[in-house]
Amino acid sequence: MTTEYQVAVQGADILGEVPLWCDRTKKLWWVDVRRPAIQSYDPATGKHTAVRLAADMLPGSIALREAGGLLLATNTGLYTYDPLKTEAPVFLTNPETHLPQNRLNDGKVDRAGRFWVGSMKDGVREPAGNFYRFDPDHSCHFQFDGINVPNSISWSPDSRTMYFADTHVQLIWAFDFDLADGVMSKRRVFKDWTGTPAKPDGSTIDADGCLWNAMVGTGQVVRLTPQGKVDRVVQLPITNATCPAFGGPHLDTLYITSHSQRLTPGQAAKEPLAGSLFVVNPGVKGLPETRFKG
Repeated sequence: MTTEYQVAVQGADILGEVPLWCDRTKKLWWVDVRRPAIQSYDPATGKHTAVRLAADMLPGSIALREAGGLLLATNTGLYTYDPLKTEAPVFLTNPETHLPQNRLNDGKVDRAGRFWVGSMKDGVREPAGNFYRFDPDHSCHFQFDGINVPNSISWSPDSRTMYFADTHVQLIWAFDFDLADGVMSKRRVFKDWTGTPAKPDGSTIDADGCLWNAMVGTGQVVRLTPQGKVDRVVQLPITNATCPAFGGPHLDTLYITSHSQRLTPGQAAKEPLAGSLFVVNPGVKGLPETRFKG
């Protein structure tokens, strides 16, 4: 078990999520879904910035863009956005105009430059969400439905295996993945957390092909081998870890977001670091973030 951690940004987020390292800005970027805000942390200076979005725009996830700035997945669809400029987000498409109670949640870019994103019914735990592939030509392709809370989107280093979790049902699945065609198949259970207090949230892959998954309910980040075995655990001083990401110039630092929402006053008093951005030296390296090519 690894227990050493540091706090990079203390106790700010209501729902911190989806950190990613940008090799151009040399910063870690992530969102606060509920504030709502796009945030960055510069490890060279320790500076933290937060750019507030419109109150009715909830960012479920972000991705780096090859053209610069970010791809932004929200409750009203997909946008391009550069938080370093003053322009407002530019709307691209919304695959769920017919589902106004849904919002886009976890999303990630595959190594061909396509963005994969899941939706969920905001604030309600029922299987009303869907999973999509958003291509560089801005076409959106439905994959499957029946999702409560989509998370853990990741790929093995060779891109032959894709991972996906539904946090509410406490399952992480693995799929065979065809990178050339963008097709997922042969769904099977990779890790079953049912019957435990742990709920799998966001994930990232290390260079050894192991999946690092953040746990809502236990404040842990676990490292799962390709066979689904837990071989390392990072315990944080909080209840709700949300998502890990490798960052730093050598991708050898693990950043972990967390949330403070729904804590009672008593719980909040016991968890002053809830909502913080944590840093761990994991002893392994991650893989570079792929940029969306659209």
